[in-house]
Amino acid sequence: MNKTILAKHLLAASVVFAAAIPAVQAAETGNTAPETAHKAAAYIDDSVITAKVKAALVEDKQVAAMKIKVVTRGGVVTLKGSVPSAELGQHALQIAAGVEGVRDVKSDLTVKAG
Repeated sequence: MNKTILAKHLLAASVVFAAAIPAVQAAETGNTAPETAHKAAAYIDDSVITAKVKAALVEDKQVAAMKIKVVTRGGVVTLKGSVPSAELGQHALQIAAGVEGVRDVKSDLTVKAG
């Protein structure tokens, strides 16, 4: 199996597992309030989206070497970091926008040549 694909699957699985722990703990303590379940589900969704966006950025040869941080809240992805050109920043934003589950993409990218 391709290392990139394996890494993507392992990352997604670990994110889902880690995000599910609070919901399981709430159920074990009798705190099964819908609010807790909703928060856990939103966290899982955002974590999965973040993992998918990171994987898509790593797979793209133009942006793979760039250090871009991905933050997702409510399906809205924010890319943070520096890029060597505005064009590559736009390309990274387009990649993120094309990932399933992404509702919107915001940029906190700065252009730094060199």
